[in-house]
Amino acid sequence: MNYSALLKLSLGIVLVIIVAIFAFLLVGWPSKTPGVTYGMTFSRPYALELGLDPDKTLSAALDDVGIRRFRIAAYWKLLEPKEGEWDFSDLDKDIAAIGERDGKVVLALGEKLPRWPECWGPDWYKGLPRKDQRAKTLRYIEKVVERYRDNPTVAAWQVENEPHFRYGDCPAPDYLFIRQETEFVRSLDPTRPIQTTDSGELSSWLTLGVFVDKLGISVYRVVRNPILGDMNLHYWFLPPYVYKRKALLARPFGVTDVYVSEFQMEPWSNKSLDQTPIEDQLSSIDIKQMRANFHFAERMGFKEIDFWGIEWWVWMKEKKDHPEFIDEAKSFWAEHR
Repeated sequence: MNYSALLKLSLGIVLVIIVAIFAFLLVGWPSKTPGVTYGMTFSRPYALELGLDPDKTLSAALDDVGIRRFRIAAYWKLLEPKEGEWDFSDLDKDIAAIGERDGKVVLALGEKLPRWPECWGPDWYKGLPRKDQRAKTLRYIEKVVERYRDNPTVAAWQVENEPHFRYGDCPAPDYLFIRQETEFVRSLDPTRPIQTTDSGELSSWLTLGVFVDKLGISVYRVVRNPILGDMNLHYWFLPPYVYKRKALLARPFGVTDVYVSEFQMEPWSNKSLDQTPIEDQLSSIDIKQMRANFHFAERMGFKEIDFWGIEWWVWMKEKKDHPEFIDEAKSFWAEHR
């Protein structure tokens, strides 16, 4: 066989493989997944940013909506605003409130955590050499794990948040250090699963998923890119089952357990939502889109799905006279309780 024929054969085989993968990912019919546990990320500083009472916001999630599974973050900047001076009062209060209702918490820790500015290192640490920053980070992680490892409300540890995704005011990803953080948490508490998270659409999941017990992925249906301004980009072409099938493709490479850690249920804006006109927000997510997102989540094939946006639902009701979002959430949780 000459070189030209061999090249054509090789290209043909590659093309067949690519077509087969795309068919596996995209062809099918979504069906409702039974027995799914639904949860929510709650961020105290984000509630404050929107002008809400964070205690009442968490109470709304627990008592009005009926949520019992939460992801909350141990924001280093808030826990140790001055080096060596620790304040766990708010985090203690949130974990206690959830525990009193028999809820469970995935406690996120590390430099990069949910909500802007993404990286939550305290101001005093930012000017340190990177080697010293890493040492201080491990000391902070140790402090958090030792405080909560005997608390039955904490069900799992999340180490960093989407460190692979270059977003926010953050240092460059350091995968060796992320692995070091993970193994350090495991040494401090070998009894709980250790998780991290990655972009559902913009990553292969292979970099991070191979050295944690569970990999959480984000799922966004309507996004924006600063380069394109206020244009909404819809992921309409991705069916619900594509993420589960992607997880099946990743399994032989060591990514053994995947769940949804962040499912979009609030608008995407290039600036703060409290500075974004309501009409603009509703062009990204209105009640019809919210219902479509719930419908999508029910058919993804995952057993654990955590949504994103409780603070916005409460803000829309209390500040903008739009109670329909939290009312829809109440109906959803009542149906799936």
